[in-house]
Amino acid sequence: MNVLRASARALTRFVRRLGGGTSGDFFSREAPSGDTEQADRERLIRRILSTIHNNSILLCGEPGSGKTDLLLHLRGCLSDLDDPAAKFFPVYIDLRGVPERLLFATVADAVLGQLAFAPPSKVSRFGSDYGHRHLANDFRGMILTLTERSLKPARLVLLVDGIDELNHYDPRTTQRVRSLFMASLAENLVMVASAVEIDKHWEQEGSPWYNFFEEIELAPAHREPNHPG
Repeated sequence: MNVLRASARALTRFVRRLGGGTSGDFFSREAPSGDTEQADRERLIRRILSTIHNNSILLCGEPGSGKTDLLLHLRGCLSDLDDPAAKFFPVYIDLRGVPERLLFATVADAVLGQLAFAPPSKVSRFGSDYGHRHLANDFRGMILTLTERSLKPARLVLLVDGIDELNHYDPRTTQRVRSLFMASLAENLVMVASAVEIDKHWEQEGSPWYNFFEEIELAPAHREPNHPG
């Protein structure tokens, strides 16, 4: 309980420091009076940072609602977060347009590359024969190494853009993705995913996604034409 209280205090201090500094920030140190969109973004960031200690998150929203910007912003927030209970290692993964046969290779490529576990020449060894069991084994080794580096339990955060790409895959592939977050990896792996609309059978007990995500609906935002998100 002392660790949880310390974690909550650290999170509160960090959220108060968020904002300002770059054009990609969602909110400034003090939002202008009446700026409800800015205040909503601040509450959303606070909610996500609190939830990922215990649960994965699904961000749903139409194109232009800021999903990509939010995931990239979270990557910076999590990298800087001084949490007494764990060290977060966020990795951004874009699944939009990724063929099913390269799903697990794409995830491995992003994680190993962004966390500097291997040079590009070694990462490029992954191909269509690289499956979920290979990825699970690599995750275990990486988490052990990250924990040794940080001297805290490592928590790998997959920031997955376009998780609804899996709507077009074989359901067994989705089940294999879900299996990565169970058993020995359950305490060290979490996902924040975005989708325009995920297959709603995920709310049923037979779905691989059942009881997996906390869903957050993003309101449409005013953006320039062709802005990603």
